[in-house]
Amino acid sequence: MSDTSQNTFGAPPAATGYLPPYVPPFRPPGDLATALTVLFSLTIGVDLLLAAAYVYVRQLLGSGSVAYDDLTRADGLQALSDALQTLLLVPTAVVFIIWFFRIRKNADFFAPDACEMKSGWAIGAWFIPIGNLWLPRKIAGEVWNASTDWDSEPRGTSQTSMNVWWVLFVASSLLQRFSGAEYSDGASATELKHAAGTMIFFCVLDAMAAVFAILFVRKLTRMQLDKATARWKQILPQPQP
Repeated sequence: MSDTSQNTFGAPPAATGYLPPYVPPFRPPGDLATALTVLFSLTIGVDLLLAAAYVYVRQLLGSGSVAYDDLTRADGLQALSDALQTLLLVPTAVVFIIWFFRIRKNADFFAPDACEMKSGWAIGAWFIPIGNLWLPRKIAGEVWNASTDWDSEPRGTSQTSMNVWWVLFVASSLLQRFSGAEYSDGASATELKHAAGTMIFFCVLDAMAAVFAILFVRKLTRMQLDKATARWKQILPQPQP
């Protein structure tokens, strides 16, 4: 007797050997951007407080005679400002690197091949001597381009906030090392007065870097949120009128 049974499910599909490319999920960076806005705003306030402390020191050193109470007050204000600055540095750096890593990962959601440097470099690049003077800026530029909505901005989005932030950040970081050593090694009133002036310049430069850091973070975050929203509108079915 012949077997007349048939497969009611049909023949198995032919193997094509093709798998759709993996698209990493988009993680909104808005919460981190808000935290950075607060931290950088506090940094600006502490920088200006520290600048005021060094202005006071210069005034005392230029007066010819310094009273003990005035010197103690100046030292206390300077020590407080230094402590607040150091206290803010760690959480600000940690949150910024987390945000930086997230926006780099999000860049793969928009354009998987747009970034030459892998996402791990968004963390590691900050800890490479000398390389940290330009590698993070390279990553930021690649993420910026990947996050640009070229349909609505065919000429691209101005990178002014990112470029100014990076120049001020590198300049203030280098000046901090020089000015701190100069003030610590000052052996005379003249040397200390000059070093205090350098510290004032550093504080103002660092505050300006924090201002443009806020502009950069908020701008790039908004670019990613807007582009992700446009992408979802294209993918998800729209309600019928």
